[in-house]
Amino acid sequence: MRLTLDHVIIRAGDVHAALEELVARTGLPVLAPPTPVAGMTSAVLSAGGVDVELLQVGGEPPPQPVGYGLGFTADRPLEDAMAALRALGIPTSAPARAEVKHGGDLRRWRAVQVGGLLADPFPMPMSTRAPGRRDRVMERVGAATIRLPGVGAMATRRAGGSMVVVTEYGFDAAAARRAAGDGPRVTSVTVGVAGHEDAWRRLPLDPSSPLRLDESATGVTRVALTRVAGVPAGQLRLGDVVFEVV
Repeated sequence: MRLTLDHVIIRAGDVHAALEELVARTGLPVLAPPTPVAGMTSAVLSAGGVDVELLQVGGEPPPQPVGYGLGFTADRPLEDAMAALRALGIPTSAPARAEVKHGGDLRRWRAVQVGGLLADPFPMPMSTRAPGRRDRVMERVGAATIRLPGVGAMATRRAGGSMVVVTEYGFDAAAARRAAGDGPRVTSVTVGVAGHEDAWRRLPLDPSSPLRLDESATGVTRVALTRVAGVPAGQLRLGDVVFEVV
């Protein structure tokens, strides 16, 4: 199995303001405007093959944006990826489903949270046991209950300090990125893995991954982008995360 970096997750107390600043300072095209989903608000910018997601989650917003986590895709179905990770001793949650309307399209996806990679992960049950009936039941129950009024907000009231997910898209994500238009591309992402080095050594990353692991820090700290016309080279600090346009 190989995991490919799909998106960077930045937690922000005001997704709209963070989105406006990033677009103005980097030229990143908007893939999805701020949208409520499963008790959270998510906005996504397209940066080549790696998106930048701005996520508003939790009852107590951070005082400034933080490098909250990462999203991956796998080269196999989600259940097989989940089984492979658990076999490596890396815990995952059961799959969770989500969907949003974007224009006239309904975009659906499934994801599992991955534990043991960053500090204080988003609080939800995770296991290293071989996937089975319990995971299937949890996915069905979760999909049913999240639609109840107020349940999503209650379930995401505690955000923890990080989130790492493996996502399986139920729509053509590559086509959506092309439709968003051309803009800067992510060339590298620096993530602090202090205290979790062993799990990262076991993680089956694609050899061409733009991730740069920093064993002296925690969380996403830096995102390097190519420069586009009209955008000066330099650094933009969005809370705890430095965006470097080169």
